[in-house]
Amino acid sequence: MSVNGLPRILVCAHEMNALAEVRRLLTAGGNEVFGHLLGTPDPDRLSDYRLVVVEGTGCRSAAVDLCRRLRGRLDESLLPVVFVTDDHGAETRLASFEAGADACLLRPFAPGELLAQVRALLRIKETHDRLADKTAEVHRVNKRLQQAYQQIDQELELAQRIQASFLPQSLPEVPRVRFAVQYLLCGRVGGDFYDVFRLDERHVGLYVADAMGHGVPASLLTIFVKKGIRAKEVFGKQYRLVPPGEVIGRLNQDLIDQRLSENPFITMVYVLFNHEDGTLQFSRAGHPYPLYIPKEGPAELWQQEGLLLGVVNATFTAATHCIRPGDKVLLYSDGVDSASFEGQPPGTPSLLACAEKHRMLPLGAFVDRLARDLFGAAEHPDDLTLLGLEMVE
Repeated sequence: MSVNGLPRILVCAHEMNALAEVRRLLTAGGNEVFGHLLGTPDPDRLSDYRLVVVEGTGCRSAAVDLCRRLRGRLDESLLPVVFVTDDHGAETRLASFEAGADACLLRPFAPGELLAQVRALLRIKETHDRLADKTAEVHRVNKRLQQAYQQIDQELELAQRIQASFLPQSLPEVPRVRFAVQYLLCGRVGGDFYDVFRLDERHVGLYVADAMGHGVPASLLTIFVKKGIRAKEVFGKQYRLVPPGEVIGRLNQDLIDQRLSENPFITMVYVLFNHEDGTLQFSRAGHPYPLYIPKEGPAELWQQEGLLLGVVNATFTAATHCIRPGDKVLLYSDGVDSASFEGQPPGTPSLLACAEKHRMLPLGAFVDRLARDLFGAAEHPDDLTLLGLEMVE
């Protein structure tokens, strides 16, 4: 469009009379018309025009050549071309179309015929340009989305490295006890978290926690849990091992004190284990019950009450058990709920059946086999942590 809003049309003709005639008709039809004589250098700035009329009367060859040159310069843009000729032979019309003309108008024609043809092509041009603008906008949006996805991917990679750095790089070597773990995330980062750490020459602390959801928000909560666990208090040259109920209670209060806009639902089981005498104390906050697999006798779930963390002020009590050489204890997250094994109902029944079948395996092989048999190679819908402890001779 021109400044005054009228369609700009370029008329190319061999003679001034023909050019003036077509210009007069188009101007009367409400267009802004510019002229160009064939035989002069080709017109520049084709993008300034909405349509081109090539007058081929008396100069078919030059007009066809101009159509071909114009079409070659347009690439994928649309600039309608009307070819006007007094040659009614099919050969001329065919040549004009092959050279890139969009319409061929035969002389003599009524003034309204030219204007109708021009208006029809201008409508096509307008529709094409709107679609081209929308396509360009889609490309721009896609480019911005790709940049955003790339940034998210980089941030997820950083979050993954940060979360991995808070996990134990190796499990401690402790007399008379072995540890093994399987840690499987359903995404780049997740809500499951675990740790095993020595507290003194006789005691080890360990836990499995699960923050609601997946992704970065859940992973941030796991970092908060890591920093919020206070399992040992030091007073000068003395220290006190904090009982499991108190460890979880303090963490619960810390979460409540944060006054987060959304309740950060977190489950957890924390264990204080004396590897010299086999005494194991644990407290639970809404987490799946620990699984006890004795050397002899049926496996059982250690049931202990305990609310979710971060909901309300609560007291968390501890249960005490004594394990002997050959006994195993398994802490796990609720990713087990989707597990299935040999036709058993999903979840705990499948876990119990699988643990019974493989109970005689050494701990490392036992935990690996549980993960493989319960989940296989299929994608799991939730994060999964299996943390095992075994008393040995």
